[in-house]
Amino acid sequence: MPILAVPFFLAQPKETNIERGRVQSKEFQVRGIARLEGDRLTLEWSGSVEITEIQGGSVRNLRQSVPAQRLVLPAARIARLELRGRWWKPYIELRTTGIGPLELVPTASGGRLLLRITRGDWGIARELVSHVNLEIADAALRDAEGVER
Repeated sequence: MPILAVPFFLAQPKETNIERGRVQSKEFQVRGIARLEGDRLTLEWSGSVEITEIQGGSVRNLRQSVPAQRLVLPAARIARLELRGRWWKPYIELRTTGIGPLELVPTASGGRLLLRITRGDWGIARELVSHVNLEIADAALRDAEGVER
């Protein structure tokens, strides 16, 4: 089987803090790749945060890197993986069997994560989702066969 890898980005809202005449704005840019490796879905991401501070009459811009992160999810921990949004803001919706597996991923909430993709990656994303769903079904079948014995 060829390696199925889909680039994604995480849509994070801009943060703005106003305190005693000082304004600080943070804008996050997080990009990554989702890849199927055997019966596991691997998510890797990295990015940057652009910080703008305004105080008095001065403006300061900083750019900081976000360290690379990696999450490996066995198929048995994935509750659902679906491709949504066809032409308008396409994304992959990932739901896990609990909230723990996704707690380190920015924008994840309640065991749910939206991986934003480009329209150009729709085809490879559809293949990835299909293969991951087959792995989820295989894991459920293996689990059911183990229980019946």
